[in-house]
Amino acid sequence: MFLWLWLIGWSAFALPVAVASLRGWAPKRVRSRTSPWSIRVRGVALLVIWLGGLTGPLLRWSDLDSADAGFLASVVQGGILVFAGGLVAGSQLGEWFYRRAARAQAVDQADGISGRSR
Repeated sequence: MFLWLWLIGWSAFALPVAVASLRGWAPKRVRSRTSPWSIRVRGVALLVIWLGGLTGPLLRWSDLDSADAGFLASVVQGGILVFAGGLVAGSQLGEWFYRRAARAQAVDQADGISGRSR
């Protein structure tokens, strides 16, 4: 019974948030600080985390022993969380590089307009 409740609750909570983020929706304060592609990458990370939440109950329903299913679930869920964390970190790092390049380009354009050279 608990596994069914977990699957329903987890899907009702995590799946709509992941799909909305994948489609580019985010709160206004997030959209002002983050590019649309970064929001979509985080949506993919949320989908990966949602899949990670489903692996435990699905492995418990399999024909594996409970000890084997628990061990395999912990390894798979750990790997999925590391992968999702890598996606979020990569998106954050990409944002940092994008903002740095945009700032350098703005400085170069300002120098060109004023006629000053470095």
